Amino acid sequence: MRLILKNKLIFSVVSLLMVVLLTGCPYSSSVPIDEGTVKIPVELAGQWIVAEENESENPTFFIISIDDSYHATAKKMEFSATDSSYMPTIYHLTFSDVDGETFMNAQEAGINTYNLYKFNFNIKTGEISTSEITDYIKEVFNTSKELKEFISKNKSNSYFYTNTTDNYRRKL
Repeated sequence: MRLILKNKLIFSVVSLLMVVLLTGCPYSSSVPIDEGTVKIPVELAGQWIVAEENESENPTFFIISIDDSYHATAKKMEFSATDSSYMPTIYHLTFSDVDGETFMNAQEAGINTYNLYKFNFNIKTGEISTSEITDYIKEVFNTSKELKEFISKNKSNSYFYTNTTDNYRRKL
């Protein structure tokens, strides 16, 4: 009887871990969509807060600086309750045009892969929205050209993105 309960418990824990590991993470690529073909508007520079955390005591926010016409740096600031302080993560950003839509290549400092997002920046309203490309994509791309063609063919499909869209507003 104990052996059966123990096996059921182990199976349940393993199943739960698999569910957690397989839920909506962004696709990670060894190549960017391209080297950055969309000029970065100067209005993108500044501090951006996750819209859903606007009323939070310690919201997650980004500090974006423009490096040149096609490159930016984003410092993600997340509050650590353990340390009672904000912990930074640095990302290097480029933006790519795929058939008239903008995608963001985000490369964490010190990491050799790119996380890919559909990106929309509304200068008039001062809002940013990002949609992660899902990690359910199993294809591996050796060149940016291959990746860009794949995105072009699939970007209109709802399953191509995770179920969440993140929204950001300028931090005041």
